[in-house]
Amino acid sequence: MASFRTKRGRCVLTDDELRIESGLVSHARRYWEGNRLLLVAYLGVYGVLLGASASILADGDSWDALGVGVGAVAVLLVVGRVLNRRRDVTGDDRIAFHDVERVEAIEGDDWLTRPRFVVHYWRGDGVKRRHVMMPSGLLSYGDSEFERAKELLRERGLSVAVVAPGES
Repeated sequence: MASFRTKRGRCVLTDDELRIESGLVSHARRYWEGNRLLLVAYLGVYGVLLGASASILADGDSWDALGVGVGAVAVLLVVGRVLNRRRDVTGDDRIAFHDVERVEAIEGDDWLTRPRFVVHYWRGDGVKRRHVMMPSGLLSYGDSEFERAKELLRERGLSVAVVAPGES
């Protein structure tokens, strides 16, 4: 089975389907493999946020601030899910090759956006989209992995069109 690294794990290409495997541990492993300094910064930000939350709770009367923070995160998550649903973007982890209509490869920018694939496929009564986020171009293997992924998808008979950011 052929596979390539993604932002949070791997995309495995079997004989008949595209399968996306992801998780927090594999996400950290991608940074460890590609740029350890970014991993340290990434974990440092989470450490600072955890410390700030602990400090707020230690003060005793700051439960309101914590509630507002949790509420804001919940609202952002719900709004994101609703917007994705309206745009027919799914989180499907398994997509049969015979259902794939086309694949768009969006190169992205090292500092602002990361490379990604948009898989357009038939599901139910229409065409849905699945975004497959690739490793950042800031990682040592980011650009080569994106090129390798395009080759592997084409070898499986999928139409991969390179699209400029903002055109998909």
